[in-house]
Amino acid sequence: MEKLSILWALVRRDYALQYAGSFLGISWMFLQNLVLISLYALVFLVLNLRNPSTQEDFTAYLLTGLLYWIPIQELLVRGTGILTDNRSLLKRSSLGIDLFLWIPFVQFLIHSFITSIPVFLYLGYSGTLNLTGIFFGYTVLVLSGLYLMLLLHYLSRLNILLKDISPLIRLVSQLVFWGIPVLYYPTGYLKQWNEWNPFTIPLDVFRTTVISGFQSQFEWLHITPFLLFFFLVYLLAKRKFQSVILDHL
Repeated sequence: MEKLSILWALVRRDYALQYAGSFLGISWMFLQNLVLISLYALVFLVLNLRNPSTQEDFTAYLLTGLLYWIPIQELLVRGTGILTDNRSLLKRSSLGIDLFLWIPFVQFLIHSFITSIPVFLYLGYSGTLNLTGIFFGYTVLVLSGLYLMLLLHYLSRLNILLKDISPLIRLVSQLVFWGIPVLYYPTGYLKQWNEWNPFTIPLDVFRTTVISGFQSQFEWLHITPFLLFFFLVYLLAKRKFQSVILDHL
């Protein structure tokens, strides 16, 4: 419990530093997410810029894809730089590196939960929400965050060694975004390419859980190699990088 209270204090401190001087404060993060979702919805739904073979449930398909990806992208970018941003505090305290890595994960849980409220309300109103799947859908989001945390143990340490890889991570996050079927239906060679993206299966599981009557588009066992690879990367970060990182802080 003591560590949880310390972690929550660090989360609040990180929010204060991120949004110091901002007129809207932390509300800006949630407003930004809703505006981004609304813009994509405007372009792909209202302006009808979508695949001609789009099914009738494209609205639910689009919204759930964005709901899944936006918090994941925030976790990827923020998690990579969290140790570097707290370098001075890490030097002065004995809290350890791992505790600081959980700061962006807690923020991910908060952001995904709050962002999901208007999306789930709309899906419920439109009759496309699987009511029994709301809890399991959020559970999939939580597990996806833990899945990404395996990789962030490595990336956050690598960020210290290479000074700052945040611009590269932002670029990679865009490539990952277009490599998963968030805004389009996977067909043909595109579907085969999607299977090489480590977040395609978690997204497919999330949609299957949340959207009423949604049919899975991928074989979920295809995630096994990615799970193994992410776990090996995590072990590499813990065993090989730890002493090196402490010297570079």
